[in-house]
Amino acid sequence: MAGKFLACLVAVASMSAPVGIAQSGPGQPGPLSWVFVNWAEPTKAPAEVLTGNRIEMPSFSMDADAVTVQRGGLVHTRQLLGLDIGKGNFGFGDLIGQLQGICRAHEATLKDVAKLNLYASSSDGALMAAIEDGLSHRWPRSARPAVTLTISPLIGEARLAADAVIAAPDSGTGLVERFDRDAATMPSGRDILYLSGRAASGEIAEATSGTMTELFAVLAHLGSEPKDVVQVKAFIHLMSEWETVEREIEKAFGELGAPPLVFVEWSSTSRATEIELIAAAPEAQETKEAVSYFTPPGDKSSPVYSRVARVHADTVIYTRGVVGMRGEAPVDEVKLAFDDLRRITEAAGGDLRHLAKATYYVSDDPLSSALNEVRPLVYDPQRPPAASKVAVPLIGKEGGGLLMDFIAVPAAK
Repeated sequence: MAGKFLACLVAVASMSAPVGIAQSGPGQPGPLSWVFVNWAEPTKAPAEVLTGNRIEMPSFSMDADAVTVQRGGLVHTRQLLGLDIGKGNFGFGDLIGQLQGICRAHEATLKDVAKLNLYASSSDGALMAAIEDGLSHRWPRSARPAVTLTISPLIGEARLAADAVIAAPDSGTGLVERFDRDAATMPSGRDILYLSGRAASGEIAEATSGTMTELFAVLAHLGSEPKDVVQVKAFIHLMSEWETVEREIEKAFGELGAPPLVFVEWSSTSRATEIELIAAAPEAQETKEAVSYFTPPGDKSSPVYSRVARVHADTVIYTRGVVGMRGEAPVDEVKLAFDDLRRITEAAGGDLRHLAKATYYVSDDPLSSALNEVRPLVYDPQRPPAASKVAVPLIGKEGGGLLMDFIAVPAAK
């Protein structure tokens, strides 16, 4: 069964929880709500139940389909590397220990983790089991974060890595505050900027430097500065080159130092790296829109992605990893994935016109082409999310496939 569908190894989904939103706790109205969508066979489900094609998964059950966050401070971490210290869990315990330390430093707990991006060095069954066991022991079943699992070579000998978004009390300063190099906090009261991945030409050092120059030019046009950046994610051709990428990013930020960094290996041969970032806008714009979209001067607008998405809303929605059913034709697989996304966002109060950020991981050309074909059918051409599209060599044990990850906002501000 685990080998029948690609989805079994690439994302975490809720398979049996009822449709609805679980609040932070009776008498304790915290900033998070957990959204669960009831999965059932379309031909057997009652009309009032949100339905979808059942995806065969190992047992990553009861993870939230989405987590909504009422904005206070949004802590974005660097990519944490789990060290296997002989406990037989591939470093998951060490990884969570680091995450707990960051939570404590920001007056938060693991229950305040809204989004958890996990990276595994392989799809080995024992490694997948360690992830499931670790999740089930650290979070209540009804209050797990929205999880996306990506297969990627990692730095050094690490088998597991993670970065996270944590809901924390706002300091009230209105500034992006850094916790060493481990985390940076997006303050409330300022809009959030999601800048799509950009990729300058050249070898790895030149490409990284050129890409950071382009990203900083976009920030400057929007009125923000390097000190406003809370996280940088670099997709690089070879993970062995991460130190070169880090060094060039450090140079770009100068005396300020780099913010939290995340590295993912991609298999593109056309560019050495693609880099995206998240930053605080200089202020909160007065607008009725929950999210708006922007094309910088000199860039060509696209009906399938925006160069910049600016979140004005006080609520942010983080989805789990979204996949289609492997075995379908490529276009059908992509459509199934977007059907899944539509159900999740609507259950969380959003829709496909209020997506802020998308990351697409594709590992074969037919699915990449299918994604290009389907996106114009599901997106409002005036409102596509900021996005990065990443070619990866492996998504799951079977190879090939599509994994999508989204940040959204409610349809009504």
